[in-house]
Amino acid sequence: MRAARLLGGLALLLALLGWSAWFAICNVYEFAPDLDPLALVGGWLLSAVLVWRVGRRAAWPLFALAACIGLYLLLIHRGLAQGVALSVFMVAGIGVIAVAFRSVTRQH
Repeated sequence: MRAARLLGGLALLLALLGWSAWFAICNVYEFAPDLDPLALVGGWLLSAVLVWRVGRRAAWPLFALAACIGLYLLLIHRGLAQGVALSVFMVAGIGVIAVAFRSVTRQH
C-alpha cells in the first residue's frame, strides 16, 4: 500500500509540475493563449488539501486528482472555454476530496 501511495503522490506531483511548465510556456513565452492563473493556483491548493487530509491513508485519491488535472488540461487543449473547464475541474477535484475524506474517515 505504501508503494501505491508513493506512486500516486508521484503522479500528482508530475501532473502539477507539467501543468506549471505549460503555464509558464503559455503565459511567459506567449506561444499560445494565456492559461488561467486561478485554475493553476486552485489545482495546487486542492492537491495540498488532498495530501494533507487523506494522502497518507489512501492512494486512489492521489491518482484521481492527477486524472482531474489531466482532464482539465485536455479540455483546455481541445478549445473548451476556460470558465467551463475550470468549473469541471473544481467540481471533479472537490468531489474527489469529499469522497476520499468520507471513505478515509469511515475506515478509522
